[in-house]
Amino acid sequence: MTDDTSTAATRLGFMPHLKSRWWTVLLGLSLMANLVVAGVLLGHRFNGGFTDRITHVSYVQMIPRSFFAGLGRERRKELTDIIRIRSKDLRQLREVSSNSPLQLATALEQSTYDPAAVKIAVDAFTTGSGSLAAGGAQVVMEIVEQLTPDERKSLAAAIRQRAENQGRRKRK
Repeated sequence: MTDDTSTAATRLGFMPHLKSRWWTVLLGLSLMANLVVAGVLLGHRFNGGFTDRITHVSYVQMIPRSFFAGLGRERRKELTDIIRIRSKDLRQLREVSSNSPLQLATALEQSTYDPAAVKIAVDAFTTGSGSLAAGGAQVVMEIVEQLTPDERKSLAAAIRQRAENQGRRKRK
């Protein structure tokens, strides 16, 4: 007789005997994938839902993701296509704005301090017509101009809700 009874006694009753190591690896990977999915879902649940801004957060920060989630599929696609179309331009603005600190450094390195040169470098980064903020503002205006009155009210509610959520997070 074989020693099957002794191995069965040492195994837990609910654990099957796997004849191949591949099944063990496959079951382990499946368990890890399930735990990752559960962790993501729990994280979103306790974090107050998905991120409040749309994909290109630094481009169009003023429009919460929850606003787009409340729209129908076709309408959402229409509005997010504006962002997709302009995303290349906005990326270029980001590259230009990443050079702005170098312009500031150059202005500061001059032997004689020139406040006008420093102001130009700072303005180019923050408020210039070619700044990332200005480009994002143009996209926001383009989206808002295409909204219906009900959609504008919905956007306002989403913005207020995001501000309220951020206020709660800061108080914690």
